[in-house]
Amino acid sequence: MTDSPLYNAETITIDSSDASIGMYVSRLDRPWLETPFVFQGFTVKDRTEIELLQSYCRTVYVDVRRSGLTRLQVKKLLGSSSLRSQSGQAKPRKKKSSGKWFRRLRNLLLRYGLLRERQAESEPGVDGYKVTSTMRGEALKAFAAYKALVLQHSEVIKFVERKGSLPEGVLKKAVQPFIESILRNPDAMAWTIFSRRDNGRGLGRAVATSAWCVMFGRHLGFDRDGLNDLAVGGLLLDIGLLRVPARILNIEGELTKQQHSILSEHVEFGLQMLERSGQFSKNIRDMVEHHHERADGTGYPQGLQGNKVPIYGRIAAIADCYDAMTTTNAYSPAYGAFDVARSLHEMRDKDFAAEVVEQFLCTVGMFPTASVVELNDGTIGLVLEQNRDNALRPKVMVLLNRDHSRLSKPKILEMRDLPVDATHARANWITKGHEHGAFGIDPKDYFNSGA
Repeated sequence: MTDSPLYNAETITIDSSDASIGMYVSRLDRPWLETPFVFQGFTVKDRTEIELLQSYCRTVYVDVRRSGLTRLQVKKLLGSSSLRSQSGQAKPRKKKSSGKWFRRLRNLLLRYGLLRERQAESEPGVDGYKVTSTMRGEALKAFAAYKALVLQHSEVIKFVERKGSLPEGVLKKAVQPFIESILRNPDAMAWTIFSRRDNGRGLGRAVATSAWCVMFGRHLGFDRDGLNDLAVGGLLLDIGLLRVPARILNIEGELTKQQHSILSEHVEFGLQMLERSGQFSKNIRDMVEHHHERADGTGYPQGLQGNKVPIYGRIAAIADCYDAMTTTNAYSPAYGAFDVARSLHEMRDKDFAAEVVEQFLCTVGMFPTASVVELNDGTIGLVLEQNRDNALRPKVMVLLNRDHSRLSKPKILEMRDLPVDATHARANWITKGHEHGAFGIDPKDYFNSGA
């Protein structure tokens, strides 16, 4: 892209080095979501915003009529814009990466059986766990592992209702295929979870919460013992709800203070069940005991703050919160995954430590797998896979035209390979996420073809 000036009665294109306080920035040379600026259009208020503009953008677009600039300032900006245009400065071209061609070749070989996927037990390397399976290769395995764990968890619930204690050995064995699938390719399990959503009442969220815990532990490089604890603990966070009266669990809308006090007793009930079993690790007990604690001390049952909440409790807390917000329950509807990601971002240093939020969002993505998204050209699609290097540029399966009519054939966009420059003819980026099921799109309908 060259820096040719764009000037009508309203807009000037300037180099970010010429940005000053009082300018109204109406456009950037890249997608807004890939910058720290929340609002699409803002008045520059201080030096910090100027430095941010300069660190993220080479060119910005200034709306003259909405800016607090004098005629002399506008004339000066127009002059410097013109000089840059005549000098023919342009961004140096990036060397093309061979990564996309390698991925395409590997996927093609896998599809025709000319390359075998490694199925040995996954172990972390110096830079964490490697993705060793494609979405296509892992899809059915992920669904099988998920379904088996749902059924096993249901049997455990029946056992607890009869005996009042928990069969730890059964759970530890049941989570192994589940963990292995997540280690091979976490996107396949995320797709499964979002395509098999039921309502969030009672214990219905347990398997999904367990998955988020394991995915987070995978991202953080936990060893197998740690992942086992995260999987089992995630299943048991709300096991104490079995002893909470149904009249409390079935209340629609916000609870009174007294009702909330009764509901909060499920933490102590859960701990009692673990203690009667006498087999569960301290990490699992920490998850059950502390998954409602908050970084600022406003949680329960102990009101612990910051690092006083054990690490397994902090992982359980954010995973449980994320799953609750993305699931319809008695207290609220399911929110779009991107809206939930933004909400978690706003909870930094309040509900959750900033580093916990940042790392968790790196795990699930700003636009999680199987979420419905809208692109800058108005088309609609589903997120297929995360891009671990840039959470805002995942792989997307485009399903609807800009008029929201169905495409005759889904189009796959590997967004990591697209130009970052928003003015480029091939530039595509996500502008926003939509709630689960928006536009009649159900990820379950695309499970096999999409994977």
